[in-house]
Amino acid sequence: MFKFGFSGDDINDVEVDDTDSGESTVEEIAGPNAAATVIAGDTELYDIVDLLHSLPSRISYSLLDVHNTSPSSERDASSQKCTELRIPRREVFDIKVQIMADEDLLPSISGDDEKTTAPKDEEEAKNHFRKKELQILLSNTEDLKTHLYEGGLKSWEGAGDLVEYLADYQIALGKGVLELGCGSALPSIYLFQNYVLQILSSSSEEVRAPVSFIMSDYNYAVLRLMTAPNFLLAYYNVLQSLNFDSEEQTQIADLDLQITPELLDQFFSFLEKHNISIKFISGPWNTEKFAGLLGYASSISTARIRFSSVLGSETIYSVASTNAFIPILLDSVALWNTFPDSNRESPLGLVAAKEIYFGVGGTVRQFIEDAEKKGGNLEIVRRIASGQSSGVARVIIKTTLK
Repeated sequence: MFKFGFSGDDINDVEVDDTDSGESTVEEIAGPNAAATVIAGDTELYDIVDLLHSLPSRISYSLLDVHNTSPSSERDASSQKCTELRIPRREVFDIKVQIMADEDLLPSISGDDEKTTAPKDEEEAKNHFRKKELQILLSNTEDLKTHLYEGGLKSWEGAGDLVEYLADYQIALGKGVLELGCGSALPSIYLFQNYVLQILSSSSEEVRAPVSFIMSDYNYAVLRLMTAPNFLLAYYNVLQSLNFDSEEQTQIADLDLQITPELLDQFFSFLEKHNISIKFISGPWNTEKFAGLLGYASSISTARIRFSSVLGSETIYSVASTNAFIPILLDSVALWNTFPDSNRESPLGLVAAKEIYFGVGGTVRQFIEDAEKKGGNLEIVRRIASGQSSGVARVIIKTTLK
């Protein structure tokens, strides 16, 4: 069994807290701008090159410890080295510093932000949405804000549960991964970091088959400021691990990374050389455009993106989020049914969730019932016991097709 742990005030929910009731803070958006806000959160696709060029000259991060308690004799050298690596995650305070210091963003967080009239056009609606989005990231007072912010800066417990499961069962990357509602994307970062380590530890010059990392989050700002930097940090973390032994690496106290043009060019060249594609999709799932970007909407001409795993953490917290999540989950699992992996009949869906979300309405039981009515085959493959006072267990749900 793998165990992990964070430190830091902004990620206190990753570690199990016996006093946690499983409740989430949700603020509903009402008033004349509600509909415009939904429209402004349009579905768009970005490449990692587009997002990383807006980074400041230095970013701060923390590291997640991953410990394997299974006997070392059961692991090969490669998998053992992977578990010794810690997963990097950009610090939330550093993101706030960037927002406040970025001259391009300053107008978005000052002045008249409480407009009482609907935006005049789509571009104004998008700018207004991005403005409100940044204000939420700065305040960080709500876990969720309907139609505006989906909690992407907070590392939810389910993401850590998925990392443990992927590690325990040594789930292979295969053709890649699609992570829905990714936020900091810890499970995908874990898979990416291991894959980078395999490449850099190998002496083979053989051209590798293409792999894809597709990260989906409602908020563009989360993808730009948190998710994309975490991939760069993972690459750098592997480089560091190959230059220091594990004991020496744990002694490094200065968890800052200087972002230089040379580092970015080196990273982008590595991705290109080894056929690694990292894409980001912002906006809601339940749109034809989202389906088109993945390549299975007939009315939109887009090359299909292959992946072998579909991951989701804490994505069924409410009835509305569950209803939006089920179709995209099942469609994604079905997408490559005709292009199987050598050891898998179709992409594997893994969903991490609390059994019940008090105050917001989502439940695992309802999720399973609704997904199975729509053709899914769902099985709880792991249950994480709740704290004595909270009474809320967490689960990992395997999703395939009937």
